[in-house]
Amino acid sequence: MSSLSSRRGSLTNRLLWMFAAITIIGLVIGVAYLQSEKSKAALSAAALNVAPKRTHVYALGRLEPAGTILQLVPRSGNEGAIVEQMLVKEGDDVEAGTTLAMLDNLSRRMAALNESQARLETAKAQLIKIKAGAKSGDLEAQVAAVALVEVQSKVADRELARMKELQKRNAATIEQIDQKQLDFDRLQLEARRAAAQLASLREIRDVDILVAEKEILSADATVAKAEADMEASRILAPAAGRVLRIHAHPGERVSDAGVFEFGNVRQMQVVAEVFEADVAILRVGMAAEVKLDASEEKLTGQIVEIGNLVARKVVLTNDPVSDTDARIVEVRIQLDPEHLECVSRLSNARVEVSIRLLETNGNSSRQSYKMDMTNRTPNLR
Repeated sequence: MSSLSSRRGSLTNRLLWMFAAITIIGLVIGVAYLQSEKSKAALSAAALNVAPKRTHVYALGRLEPAGTILQLVPRSGNEGAIVEQMLVKEGDDVEAGTTLAMLDNLSRRMAALNESQARLETAKAQLIKIKAGAKSGDLEAQVAAVALVEVQSKVADRELARMKELQKRNAATIEQIDQKQLDFDRLQLEARRAAAQLASLREIRDVDILVAEKEILSADATVAKAEADMEASRILAPAAGRVLRIHAHPGERVSDAGVFEFGNVRQMQVVAEVFEADVAILRVGMAAEVKLDASEEKLTGQIVEIGNLVARKVVLTNDPVSDTDARIVEVRIQLDPEHLECVSRLSNARVEVSIRLLETNGNSSRQSYKMDMTNRTPNLR
């Protein structure tokens, strides 16, 4: 009996020890799990804190006149033309509409214009002539002709009557009467024709006026075409600006490069090539700092236009391992007025651009730009 009691006591002790061990193991596992979750949360918080807050967007760019550099070419219809006279030289500042050069077909087109203008004047004179009617001398001559025929007709009528009286007394033959009748009838027809001619001279027909007016319109259209052709033989300044380069001199045929490179250097801008991922955080009006690549001079300005086309980079860095195939969007920056004069002769000069982000954009884009931007940022000195 005592042996059975001792066995039961030993079994109970073992069960208690096992329960205690299981409880301790469970506590250890729970504590380890909580520590692991805390470590993960701490690492996440540390990662968020490590990601720096962006304050600037960096890019390379170039100086360019407002509205870009224009390639001035002759108007259509001048294919194969040769420059005959150059009226400006490189570096000249001109106003809008100034004639810069003339082509060799200008003299021929000017002669065609003079001819068409002469035809127009002739058509106008013909209309005036039609409206004025016949000359007074022609009218007076025709009136006299009508009167003469009428007198002759009356004389013939009397001669015919006298011949008929003689025939009654057998003093005239039938043949004589027929001849007098023929003379009278002929003079009657002559009188009618003369009267009709007189009426025709006095008449001004609407159809004649209409035809003359149409001829004037046709001649006027020919003059307009000749004037347009002559103007096309001149190369004009499309706006106020500067002649940056001359590609075709007198005696040279116009090539695909055109005749001039032209730009409005009075309003110089910076074309910054911003990586496409950075464009979303840019806004018109953001301030920018521009550093000239050659002189290290720093300029200031602000964004005035953000492009709508993704393209390849044009301005490259000096780093041979840089990404030359990066996709960029052109952003135009208007320089402040005090810097315009010093860069007016630096079109296409390379610059380095730093655009300062607005505070709201920096906070809202913090999560979007945790990635390392080192490989996409140009080498700024």
